[in-house]
Amino acid sequence: MKKTKIILSYFLIFIFTIQFCLALGVRPAKTIMLSEETDKLDGTFWIVNNDHMAFSAKVYTEGEMAQFIELKTKDKDLVFREDTDALPVEFKIELKKDQVPPGESAANIIVEQMLDSASANTISAKIVLKHKIIIQGPFPDKYISAKLNFFESGDNIRMVSEVKNLGKLDIAQLQTKFYVNDKEQKEHVLETEKTSLKTDENKLLDANIERDLFQTGEFQVSAVTTYDDQKVEVIKNLVLGQPGVDITYFDKFFVANKINQYSMELLNLWNNEIRNVFVDVDIKKDQEKIDNFRTKSIDLQSLASGQIKDYLDEKSPGEYSFEMAVNFWNSYKMDKKTFEVEFITEDEYQKLPSPTGAATSSLGGVSLMVIIILASLTTGVIVFFLVKRSLLKRNQEPRSKKKGI
Repeated sequence: MKKTKIILSYFLIFIFTIQFCLALGVRPAKTIMLSEETDKLDGTFWIVNNDHMAFSAKVYTEGEMAQFIELKTKDKDLVFREDTDALPVEFKIELKKDQVPPGESAANIIVEQMLDSASANTISAKIVLKHKIIIQGPFPDKYISAKLNFFESGDNIRMVSEVKNLGKLDIAQLQTKFYVNDKEQKEHVLETEKTSLKTDENKLLDANIERDLFQTGEFQVSAVTTYDDQKVEVIKNLVLGQPGVDITYFDKFFVANKINQYSMELLNLWNNEIRNVFVDVDIKKDQEKIDNFRTKSIDLQSLASGQIKDYLDEKSPGEYSFEMAVNFWNSYKMDKKTFEVEFITEDEYQKLPSPTGAATSSLGGVSLMVIIILASLTTGVIVFFLVKRSLLKRNQEPRSKKKGI
């Protein structure tokens, strides 16, 4: 019932928010400023109150170019009454040309509804409206934009650098070099052909590398394009396959009618860390689902194993199927994997020939190895002292006895 109320509350908020968004508007939605034509601009946009709602709003700036925007409208000026059709937001832009980057840069003027203070049990929603400021900076005489893309083609991976000349002059010569480390962390440098690029011209520069040099995972690629003694670098991850986590172990036997500790082992098949890994488990008996649970979450290092230990509820004797689906990143879900598990009596469990847990077996193997090493060292030390004692005793015997006199 409580969950249903929460869902209903959020649904009502959603409906209310949509209605409020339709009730308010920003006109115009954006302002475009060409820095080559002017370095100062006085602007105005309007907040339109279509449904004549009563509310207050605050106004502020954000974004890359926010430092150049001065707001003339203050928070106290944005108080809407039911008879208010619209209110203006006035601003001033003053640029410093040496600080304006080439191409488009942006900032936003934010108008945010101010909520009345409410009790802790009240769920509220507020509206945030944005007016976008786009500033077009001048391009230098020689300037290119670059993009990086990848394509799998048979046994090769094609790396493509897309370049465009946005400057005022033609470029006599340019070339892209791709830098990437393979699965063995060996660096590869791939070079494209050298070419020219006219103003406003767009070209694709590419190079191929063998697919077998990489495994499933992410590999960082740096594309450095040099043009007439200048350069631009683009960095992007080459993603091959999909992230995956495999369940490599789960206990086969448990004691019936008793709370048992279980051990589950997970293997990260990806070459980067995977965070927030957990498992959803459905327990079935005779093909019928009788129980389910979710494990706690862990983080798995690159291509490494991790272990989850927790407790199972009591189950009657018999054979069960545990259907497991690994989840991670709160967005990925692996296919289900089934483990056959048997709940047996305490006496039967005690008669099992070897430990059943992955951690126990691993620990047992480590302990046995440690015992062997310690025993070998101890034996060596004892032999060393016995030999030393024998030699010392022999050296202390009378010379006559040594010569047989």
